[in-house]
Parts: sequence; C-alpha cells; structure tokens
Amino acid sequence: MSELINTAPRGGHFQRQLLTTVSALALLTMIGAQHDAKAADSEASRPTVWIELGGQLERVNGQGQAFAPPFASAYPDSAALADGSLTGLQRPPRFAKGFEGEVTFVPRGSDWVLSASVLYGRANSNRRVHQQTPGKPIVSGFLKGNQYYDPAPNQAFSDVRVKDRESHVIVDFKVGKDVGLGAFGTGGESTFSAGVRFAQFATAKDVELKLRPEMNQLPGGFFNSMSTFYGSAEITRSFQAIGPSVSWEGSAAIAGRSTDGVTFDWGIAAAVLFGRQKADVTHNTFASHFNQQNILYPVSQLYQTSPAPSARHRSVVVPNLGGFAGVSFRRASAKISLGYRADFFFGAMDTGIDSRKREAMSFHGPFATISIGLGG
Repeated sequence: MSELINTAPRGGHFQRQLLTTVSALALLTMIGAQHDAKAADSEASRPTVWIELGGQLERVNGQGQAFAPPFASAYPDSAALADGSLTGLQRPPRFAKGFEGEVTFVPRGSDWVLSASVLYGRANSNRRVHQQTPGKPIVSGFLKGNQYYDPAPNQAFSDVRVKDRESHVIVDFKVGKDVGLGAFGTGGESTFSAGVRFAQFATAKDVELKLRPEMNQLPGGFFNSMSTFYGSAEITRSFQAIGPSVSWEGSAAIAGRSTDGVTFDWGIAAAVLFGRQKADVTHNTFASHFNQQNILYPVSQLYQTSPAPSARHRSVVVPNLGGFAGVSFRRASAKISLGYRADFFFGAMDTGIDSRKREAMSFHGPFATISIGLGG
C-alpha cells in the first residue's frame, strides 16, 4: 500500500514535466515560425536593383611639369614678376568636378552582388596673367611674327597665357559576396568583390610665355636697350589601361538598423592595370635684343631653340590603391551617402618635358550620392 502511495506523485510530476516540455517546444516553434515569416517578408521586400547617382569634387595631382625655358628662372628679382614666377603661374587647376553612377543587382535569396559603376571628372582653365612696370598703356606690336613682341614700349613686362584641360574616367565591373561579417556580426554588412577596372586619364597644356625682365638706359639718357624672351609649348599626356581588381566594402549601424537608420561605411580596393602611357611635347623659345641706338637694325636675335617634337608611347603596368569612408542615411529602398574618397595610380603618367618622368596620378575629395532601390 505504501508503495502505491509513494509512486502516484512521481507519475504526476512526470506528466507535468512532459506537458511543460511540449508547451515550450510549441512556443519555440511558434516563435521560430514568426521569425521565419518576418525574414521571408523582409527578403521579399528587399530591393533587388539599386541605382546610385552622385557627384564629387576631387583634388587632382600628377598633371605634369610646367614648361620652364631657360629665361623662366633667370630673372627672379625682376619687377615684371612681382606676382609669381613664369613656372608658378602655369599651375593647373587643383580641383576637378564630375559625376558618378552605379547599378547593383542583388538576386533574391542569394548573397551574391553584381555591380557596374562609372566615375567621370574634368577640370579646365584658360588664364592670362600680365604684369608690367608703371608707365605707358599696353600697345600691341609684332615684328617677324612672334620673334619680337613689344606690348608695352619702354616698360618691363611679363605675359603668361595658359590653357589646361584634364579629364578622367574610371569604370568598374564587380562580382561580390556578402560574407555577413558586418560590424563583427552586429547589424552591418560586409562584401568582398573581384572584378575588372578600366581607367583613362588625359591632360593637355598650351603655354605661351613672354618676358622683358628689365629696361637698360644707355649713356646720355636718350636711348634704351632691352632683351625680350618668348616661349611656347603644346603638351598632351594620357594613360589608358585595364586590369583585375579586388575590393572590400562594409557598413556598420551607428543609429537604428543597417537597413533603416544611419550607418558608417568604408571600403578599400586594389587593382593592377595594364595599358599605354603617352606624352607628346612640342616647344620652342626665342630671345631678341633691342638697341635703340642702332637705327637701321634695332632688333637682333640672341638665340632660338626648336627641338624636334617628342612623342613617347610606352606599355606600362600600374598598381592602383584606393579607399573611402563616409556615412549613409538609409530607408528600406533609399539611401543618401556623404563621404571622402581617394584613388592613387602609381606611375600612371609621363609628366616630363624633354625626357620621360613617371609620376602617380591621384584623386581625392568629398562625394555625395543618392540611391534608389527597385524591385522589392
């Protein structure tokens, strides 16, 4: 009898445990089903195509050396160069502006990402800087074409005319995979990609320099003598190449969620480009002397140099490194991004005048983009 009394409670305890376990499993199953349903809804509502458009302002370096004939640095103390040297006044525009666009395709139910992007920028300037010592107004006059130039009789002067043109295009085709690292697995994204990068850069400079550094008064004070210098150059440089690329881009939520909030974005990229580098240079200089005492032949030639045009075309291999950092303001199917980007193409340009000189072409500056998601 006592055994029956002792075993009855044990059976009831087992039933309660079994009921509790079954209830817990049922609750977990319901929660899991709700989570799967939400995930399915989220996956179904996620855009499959993103279109991004934007603009940038970039500092451009590597556009080439200034044209520097011998007379350009021979008279640093001339009153006709009060506002800068003949080479310093040739400085190309520092900033290029342009636009960018990207199309990204994210197949539904997949971690793969396919994208195509293009970035275009340019910088143009057309400047003239004229300086002269006080005196008579400017009067134009020519003798023997450009061999003798006297815009300001009886005055020392310098005249610099520079026309610069620069353009660059960078095109990327990438296939990537979202590896799910994000910000160490907390509300972010992380995508490793491989692809092909195409780059094309072009610069052109047209320069015309004129200088009369000083006036020399001859004995008696009635006559003057002076030397006038002239130089011109036409320079074009370009680089065009294509090659494999790899990149890593990520984002981490700093307010809200990675799909509906504010995120910190970053990316790094590397490429090796194989292509052609070109530099075509034509220049000449001339110097004349004017002696007012010589009435019959007042103008004499001091020297003239007109080297044969230089055309340097070579095959090159150019390493490329770049990266960006910024913030994005996200909604389910829209995004606005602000950031700073830099790209360095090592040895891409031949920046020399009479001989080859390789330098890096680089771009860095702020950008802003807006993205719209479609197909969700």
